[in-house]
Formats: sequence, C-alpha cells, structure tokens
Amino acid sequence: MHSLMLQPSGFLFTALALCVAPIHALDFSNSYWIWTNEANSAGNYPASTRAFRNDFCPPSGKTPAFANIIISTDNAYTLYINGNQVGSGDNWSQVGAYCVQLSSGCNTFALSATNYDGPGLNPAGVLAAIQVIYTDGSTSSIVTDGSWRSFPSVPAAFQQIGYDDSAWPHARVEGSYGVSPWNILAMPPSPSSTLLHLTDANWIWTSEVDNDSGGYESAPVGYRAFRKDIVLPPGITASSAFITISVDNEYDLYVQGNLVGSGSAWQEANIYNVQFPSPLSQITIAVKATNTNLEAGIICTVQLTLTNNGCGPYASVITDDTWRWINSVPSGFQAPGFDDSNWGWAVVQSSYGDGIWGDIPVESPGGTPGGPGGPGGHA
Repeated sequence: MHSLMLQPSGFLFTALALCVAPIHALDFSNSYWIWTNEANSAGNYPASTRAFRNDFCPPSGKTPAFANIIISTDNAYTLYINGNQVGSGDNWSQVGAYCVQLSSGCNTFALSATNYDGPGLNPAGVLAAIQVIYTDGSTSSIVTDGSWRSFPSVPAAFQQIGYDDSAWPHARVEGSYGVSPWNILAMPPSPSSTLLHLTDANWIWTSEVDNDSGGYESAPVGYRAFRKDIVLPPGITASSAFITISVDNEYDLYVQGNLVGSGSAWQEANIYNVQFPSPLSQITIAVKATNTNLEAGIICTVQLTLTNNGCGPYASVITDDTWRWINSVPSGFQAPGFDDSNWGWAVVQSSYGDGIWGDIPVESPGGTPGGPGGPGGHA
C-alpha cells in the first residue's frame, strides 16, 4: 500500500459528479411513476424537459436531519435539494441512490427530467422514494404521486426554496411501481455493501475500442487522459481517499493535480491511501493511461472517508460511463478546475471478473476500510 499526504494548494472546480451514500430499508413499493399531463391516447409523450417539485415541511416537534433517496427517470434527471444539485442520471434501468443533509425546517425536492427523442412519442416517467430521518431517529416517507407539482418547461430558479409553484398543475400518475414498460427495477446496494470495492467497478476505456479484431478488444496504442470530478453534498467533506486501481497497460495516477503513483502491471491492482491536508468537498481524480498493445482498460474504486455526514462515514466512486476521456494528454489535465466539458464519456468494456481480464488480486494494505475485493484483501 502507498500512503501519501497531499500538500496544501488552491482548488477550483467546474464539473459535477454524484455521491453515493447509504440507503436504509427504502424501496419503491408505495411509489408511482409520474409525468406531466401531456400524454396522448397511448400514454406516450413528446421529447422534452420538464420540472417537478415537492415542498416538505416536518410535523410539529420534528427536526429533519438527512434524507435517503432512490430515483429512476425515463430518460434523464437532475436532482436538487433546497436548490443544490445533488445528483443526476440518464439510464432509467439504473436506480440512483443518495443520502443528503436536510435543513432543520421545510425542504424542497426538485427535479429537472428529460424524455429523450424517440421514433415519435414515447414513454416518460419519474419514480422516487424519499425517507426523511429526524434527529430523534424517527422517519417520514415521501413518494412520487399525484401530490407533486409539474410544469411543461423548466422555469429559472424553479429548484429554489420559496419558489411559487402554486399555479403548477399536479403531476399525472401513470401507474404504480412495477407497471409496464418499466416493470421491476434492480435496487442499489444495501447499507452493508454501500462501501464499494474493486469487484463493484467496471473496466473502462475510450470509444476507440475495436471489438472485432480477431476475438480481441483492440484499442489504438498510445496515451489517453481520463478524469473524474467528485463534488460532495453541501456541508460534507472528505479527509482522505483510498484508491484501488489497475490499468492495462500503464498509468500515472493524480489526485488534486498531484502525482500519487504509477504502475505497469495490470495483473495486480495497486492501492493508494491519500490523506488530504484539510477536509475537501471537491476532489479530482485523473489518470494518464497508456496502451502498448491490443486490449486497453482502467478499473478503479475511490473510497472517500467523510466528515460531518449523518449518512455514514464513507462514499464510493467507481469507474463507469461518467468518467471523461480524451485521445491526448493536454497540459494541466490533472489539475482541479481543468475544463473537460468537451471530452468524451468513457465506455464500459466489462464489469470486474468478466471479459479478458478476469479476477485480479489486490496488493495487501496495512489496515483500512475492508471488504470483499477491496481494502483488506481480495475476495
């Protein structure tokens, strides 16, 4: 294991990412798929982006502490709590899971939801369940239903507390959870497995991979740059990052613009325990990856140790299609605040254990958060 302390420096971020946190006994059993009241006779909708809101005020004597949220949207969503963006997604079959701190009084849950263009009108829907946890340990539930407000556009500042949505119509209920065409969805990890490990991650690379090269997944030889910007919810910071990584064939790993390690043997994943000089709410992970022959891939897990978080002590980020890439290595690409908005989205080659790489061991650390295939050994 490689342990490092980053030196203090200035940080500036522009990109957003989401934070995964624990979910406690939460499901969609009481939730409904909703959308605006624009459906045709077949229940289909035009391609569009629509706004949804729900203002929640606690019962007398109750003080909200944090909320667990699960959500799916056909096709894409951006989720806001009290005006702050906390997550986004663009695959309705993958349920998003979030844990966020709440204000002590009323709280606003808002969504910008998009139905993608299809061959004509097509299904659209939002499905969510929210568990509000109070300071005394009791809970309340919020589900998507006809009480939510919806609007056939996205007005400026609609996600803010105090925005007047009294003239908005109520959402149209399309059906209870399990209804066609969405049916039953796979739930996100349970609280016992929220700390994600390498076995939960994916091998990713660029969109240049040729899957028809004599049975091999061939990628161009050369350098490629990858980035992941992590932004934690308001009020939550991270004191360290525990990173497990393997790259076929070679890599330089950067955290906050600092080189923390290099490797050239993908057959064993390396681990790095990076201590921050002061708690951070925004973290940049960057990789200079080199392919020397045929197959190419990166697999990585970043486990953040959190402070001030009622949602649990850790948050995990894995390699998936939310990482950015470019087919060069621009000067300063590893620095916080570097503009990667024009870079491509990474392509998932396979999940851990599948494809050409199979199961790879992880070098033994000296004691950190443990679990199957993660720190503490390989399952």
